[in-house]
Amino acid sequence: MIANQIVDQIASKVVEKIQQSRNFESPQQMTFEDSLHKLFHNKSREWVKYYVIHKYPEILTENGGWITKPAGRGVRIIDVARAKKWLKVNNNKIDWNAPEPVTLRRRQGAVKPIKHNNDKIPERKSSL
Repeated sequence: MIANQIVDQIASKVVEKIQQSRNFESPQQMTFEDSLHKLFHNKSREWVKYYVIHKYPEILTENGGWITKPAGRGVRIIDVARAKKWLKVNNNKIDWNAPEPVTLRRRQGAVKPIKHNNDKIPERKSSL
């Protein structure tokens, strides 16, 4: 009888500890490289910085958001659940078909155009 009471007390304390730990779980985090594939539809780093981070500064952690400023490597997405929720709500605001930022700079003449060398095709030397 006393043993059953002790077991019940221990079990209730274990259940209480589990519930407390669930309430204080840290949010799931993700590196920026992983987020490019899983959250940002395989867009490049520059594309995400230009079309998402710079245009929507409220997503930065310093403004109460879910991503840290671009600086180095490591964990960038602090709260994946909040990121997914924000992206779902704001999906229509983001032009996912927009060109790469380097393409825009080329059109403005700020970056050298791609040089195509179609004049000469190198001859292959025969190994015979």
